[in-house]
Amino acid sequence: MCGIAGYISLKNAPVYRETIARMVAAIKHRGPDAQTVHLDGPVGFGHARLSIIDLAGGQQPLFNEDRTVSVICNGEIYNYRELRERLLQRGHRFHTGSDCEVIAHLWEEHGSKLVDELRGMFAFVLYDRRQNVVFGARDRFGQKPLYYYHSDDTFAFASEIKGLLPLSEISRNLDPFAVDQFLFHQFIPQPRTLFRYVKKLPAGNCFELRLPPLPHQAAQRLAEELTSAGVTAPPQAATRQNGLEKSSSSRGAHFFTWRYWHPTFAPDWAKSDAEHLNCVEASLTDAVESHMVADVPVGVFLSGGIDSSLITALAAKFNPQPLETFAISFPGSEHDEGPSAAAVAKYLGTKHHEFPFVPGDMRELLTRAATLYDQPLADTAVLPLMALSRAAANHVKVVLTGDGGDELFAGYRKYQRVSGVPGRYRWLSRISALLFPMHELAACRPDPLGLRKARARVAMVIAPTCRSDYNRQGWEGWERYAIYRPEIAQMIGGQFESLRRPCDLELGKLSPLNAALQLDQGTVLADRLLLKGDCSTMAFGLEARAPLLDHHLAKIAGELPYHLKVTPSKTKVALREIASRYLPVEIINRRKKGFSMPLDKWFRNELLDWTKSCLLDDSIALSRYFQRAPIEKLIREHVAGQNHAARIHTLLMFELWNREYAS
Repeated sequence: MCGIAGYISLKNAPVYRETIARMVAAIKHRGPDAQTVHLDGPVGFGHARLSIIDLAGGQQPLFNEDRTVSVICNGEIYNYRELRERLLQRGHRFHTGSDCEVIAHLWEEHGSKLVDELRGMFAFVLYDRRQNVVFGARDRFGQKPLYYYHSDDTFAFASEIKGLLPLSEISRNLDPFAVDQFLFHQFIPQPRTLFRYVKKLPAGNCFELRLPPLPHQAAQRLAEELTSAGVTAPPQAATRQNGLEKSSSSRGAHFFTWRYWHPTFAPDWAKSDAEHLNCVEASLTDAVESHMVADVPVGVFLSGGIDSSLITALAAKFNPQPLETFAISFPGSEHDEGPSAAAVAKYLGTKHHEFPFVPGDMRELLTRAATLYDQPLADTAVLPLMALSRAAANHVKVVLTGDGGDELFAGYRKYQRVSGVPGRYRWLSRISALLFPMHELAACRPDPLGLRKARARVAMVIAPTCRSDYNRQGWEGWERYAIYRPEIAQMIGGQFESLRRPCDLELGKLSPLNAALQLDQGTVLADRLLLKGDCSTMAFGLEARAPLLDHHLAKIAGELPYHLKVTPSKTKVALREIASRYLPVEIINRRKKGFSMPLDKWFRNELLDWTKSCLLDDSIALSRYFQRAPIEKLIREHVAGQNHAARIHTLLMFELWNREYAS
């Protein structure tokens, strides 16, 4: 686990060590154990290491035998031992015990198709000097982030945007369409970021950058090096898979991105329910065991819910010592999960740590979140997760989480609504994208007669799959039009991008339930939940792993019949049944809470004066984007009893982010 950064000159100019060092320094928190810089002609790689596997020898970059392929990787390859053994049999030689070294050798064997061999969470970039190609990829669900900047002269990348900001080429001009998406979704969908010229590589995607031919002298030196190393013929050219999505060229360089994996859904009706459940249990057990591989102690984030409790029960089987578990609590609040987590820990015999969260922590954590998250995220769970990560990092370097259980096994109420649509009306859900296009309902336009609002509400009732697109907690289209300064609303021009991409044609072929699951797994999971987990843990040098997002397990989850996912009365049917084999019934039937906080109460009382100061009196965003009167009205209505906590929180995160990154 670590942070990676790199700078590639598309003019074949040398890269300066100081440039890479500044990029790495900006993401040092991701890898406090060591920071390295590697220069190779027009390519510069930087790495900040958090030592998890091969503590002494796993420093990056990692190389193939003749050092013509170099790779830097953020993440963990859980099947590296099997891959390493296979590669050794093929004649490859390894220099370290690092899990990520297999990537360099897999590139020699498979080219870009190496990603199909990897089981893990990762964002990596490699440079092949012989082919003069830079190749990178992000894991299937997007557990590890990768941002990039591409111009005629430069290609640069980093694990976090702050790793790119030291570069003078990168403007801090904001993308108004990304601002508009943030206010609606409370996150920014890939591939956009708030910075106009910085993009995020989508989950399950690769890129390939074919560099301009090397100057004659450099090419001659490389040929001499290869000859002296005993390399007499160039390797096979890397092959790209189908599904090429984008290409561009500059100064003789060519840049391609494509999607190499997406979630699949093919209910297997031939298996009995018992066979399905046994397959899920076996695959989940295998996933947890694989995620325990480390040369340092591994703990678990335990909320007391089904997902984290089941992960804890399985992880305890593979831990020779009592497992350390960590929970956050909200003393005196109905949102407090502390007692539930403590009950699970007692039942499973873990070494449990509970950390209280109080309103006084809010101001400090909100401000710090704006610094850590170089993409604002208005998810209230960010703050307790940050507090939990900071505390847990004093005890372990690795934690398992229950992330992904809701998205893979249907844990949200909106999935229940989909399953409850009567059969004769399901055709409405199937064509909901046509009847209720989100790019129209959510667009930044006035709605004087309330017609769009009425259509949006109807969509929520008769086409529940729309709930994966449409976030009523965010600022709806007519509300954003009213709050923006006129010049901002005019700039946005009523345009809005749906979460559904043109390439998501298969959504129309799926059942309404699986269509909703696929949309969440393909976009919302990466851009909201996994971004939250990565930033909150890596900020404190803590690695978070999510066994429920193992892609082998995901395939098995996609084969479950609908009634083993969700019914009108029960969510996560399969996981609940499996959990009953390991946990007491009161834990399995516990009402879902998540990392929720009583923000509505705090914004009326403890945090009211500070909120007014941030959003009105001392605001940076107000003078640039918003009108004052709608915000004043919003706060008055909230104090009077209406619940605008989500909208207020969204504005606060945007304001605090602007102070850190756009001022």
